[in-house]
Amino acid sequence: MSKKINYLNGIGIILLAIILWKIDFKQVFKYLKDANYWYLLLAYPFILMNIFLKAVRWNFLMKTQGVRNSIFESFYVYLWAFYFGAVTPGRIGEISKALYYQEKFDNFGSSLSPVVVDRLYDVGIRIAMIFILYPFYSNLFHFKYVDVIILLSCIIAGIVVLAKYKSIQNIIITFSKFLVPKKYYATIENNISGFINDIIKMVTTVKYLAICIVITIPSFLCYCMVGYFILKSFGINMTFTYNIFCLAVSSFSVAVPISVSGLGVREAVMIFLFNSIGLGRESAVLFSLSIFALSPILGFHGWLVNLIMLIRNHIKKRMKVKVN
Repeated sequence: MSKKINYLNGIGIILLAIILWKIDFKQVFKYLKDANYWYLLLAYPFILMNIFLKAVRWNFLMKTQGVRNSIFESFYVYLWAFYFGAVTPGRIGEISKALYYQEKFDNFGSSLSPVVVDRLYDVGIRIAMIFILYPFYSNLFHFKYVDVIILLSCIIAGIVVLAKYKSIQNIIITFSKFLVPKKYYATIENNISGFINDIIKMVTTVKYLAICIVITIPSFLCYCMVGYFILKSFGINMTFTYNIFCLAVSSFSVAVPISVSGLGVREAVMIFLFNSIGLGRESAVLFSLSIFALSPILGFHGWLVNLIMLIRNHIKKRMKVKVN
């Protein structure tokens, strides 16, 4: 099965190669040459603010389980997870966050549940943005908004039916199998009831839901500001709201099982969205790869923070030895 997945991932790489073969690199270099890199400097604090707010949300979710941690420590772990995800295969970056705090929970399933819910809120805000903004841009596409409403209604109805018949557990189990690497999933299965109960409590308790939504909205807007400043730096003319729409739609390319981190698929989606408002494929590919570059940038921050923490701990140990 894993070999088949590896072969499927190659489809995205082939797609990216075809896209790069067809674009005009002279136009890409012109964008890079004429770029105003001061806008990228303006984007930098929004990158960190986006992650900090995510860390605040994750910290709050752990508090709902009675586990209290420093927000700044959670911020450090969030950055560290980006680094860990960059240097290891699969979804180890996300799992590393649960592993870091594992000792503070009764079991690994409980430590993983806030990580899963944290991701659910990120997915939820993107779905919400797509359905909020689509009516304003439906004239750009060949399909009608009513079709999307019908599809959404069917999805909601399906979820209600599953929940009514107490099958919401199956939904969570399926999502967890997608998120959690196979070697860790056996551990969760041993504590599946607690894992599911924690998740249901986090997403159905009105107070918890409201607080997480209040944190999620500005976090996502910070991410969108980063995208907007990237567009401005390359002189690509696009409204802020359409920028949000593009980022929300393209983010689901990562979930398509024919690519590594959405490469190839995300660029194809961006080309379609950019072409719909009269922008060339070169600008779409440049923007898409710039968004992709955010992960290694954050990974570098995680590596840097981890290095500082290692040096600090080493100094502390040496000072203790001298005192003794």
